[in-house]
Amino acid sequence: MKPRFLTSHYAWIQGCYWMAYCILLSFSSVYLLDQGFSNTQIGLLLGLSGLLTALLILAMLLCTGGLLLLPGQAVQGGLFLSLLLLLQLLTSLLYALGMDCVNQGMPLNFGLARGVGAGSYALASTLCGSAAAAFGPKCIPVLLGGATLLLLAAALSFRPGTPAKQAAPPPASPPSSPQSFWRRYPRFLPLLAGVVLLYTSHNILMSFPYQIVQYLGGGSGEMGTLLTLQGLMDIPAMVLFSLLLRRAASWRWVRLAGLSFFLHALLTWLAPSVFFLYGIQIFETTGYALYAVASVYWVNDMTAPADRVQGQTYFTMANTLGIVLSSFLGGFLLDAAGTGPTLAFSTVTGGTGMGILWIMLRQGQAKAAVQQG
Repeated sequence: MKPRFLTSHYAWIQGCYWMAYCILLSFSSVYLLDQGFSNTQIGLLLGLSGLLTALLILAMLLCTGGLLLLPGQAVQGGLFLSLLLLLQLLTSLLYALGMDCVNQGMPLNFGLARGVGAGSYALASTLCGSAAAAFGPKCIPVLLGGATLLLLAAALSFRPGTPAKQAAPPPASPPSSPQSFWRRYPRFLPLLAGVVLLYTSHNILMSFPYQIVQYLGGGSGEMGTLLTLQGLMDIPAMVLFSLLLRRAASWRWVRLAGLSFFLHALLTWLAPSVFFLYGIQIFETTGYALYAVASVYWVNDMTAPADRVQGQTYFTMANTLGIVLSSFLGGFLLDAAGTGPTLAFSTVTGGTGMGILWIMLRQGQAKAAVQQG
């Protein structure tokens, strides 16, 4: 593959992935509620998806076909669970693929490609919201199958090639064992605890948008508009992140993202209408958009070359644990207490997670926050 096409092809992969992500995860409540699932059952399915592993894109296609052809709540729930766990696994693989190209000096603009993914998410939100309103929730597996086919084609044709010749690097130290990793980076664990809480807060909002919009008097059409706005708000920070890195280090942007996660949760809890909810999606720009890119660079910067894969893996596990907790607890709270208390819980977890990140990543202590000594 020619170097000038590397970013565009990786952006194609990101775009297809986030289209599938939007259709599957964000519209899961619409589809599963239509199939007779309760909020608690939906949360259980979403949570279990972050704990399991299985085959990837081809298996997604088979499961998507099963949604269309195989009736029954138990079968539908099992297929949806399989699709969700595959989707979670693909996230870390895509990030590892992109950062590996960056670390090897290949001309790949990770932020720009991730921004294309956000734009594709917005496009999928519009299409899926309109289609669900016009044809009913049963059109969702059809749209998911189309996005997955595009993703398969993009992944199979991706050939990054070899990096340009560089001077031979000094011998690298061997990767740390799990035990020595935590000794070498003693503050990494509390930082991950903050990440878990932030992602729990954020994913309560992302996993149950239909229930939130219904709580404010809207429906699937309004939810599609909401998700479209979220995707559009993600694009500027992601596309321009290479410029933002010239102004401040990645850890500063992670801190700003933590504050924005909290404000997004707080104002969603206090939102008086769907239109107010639309307005506060501006916090997606400085929240999830910054977090999605800055966190990848931050872990890459803060760990030794031999430990970067392990560091990214732990960070992805923290994100996944946040998804698991938000799914289990969010679904349970929705059924047991209602939408208002669920959003209050999202605000508390977001504020606590933000506080941990701001304490650990203070001025002059960015590198010391994860590296010993």
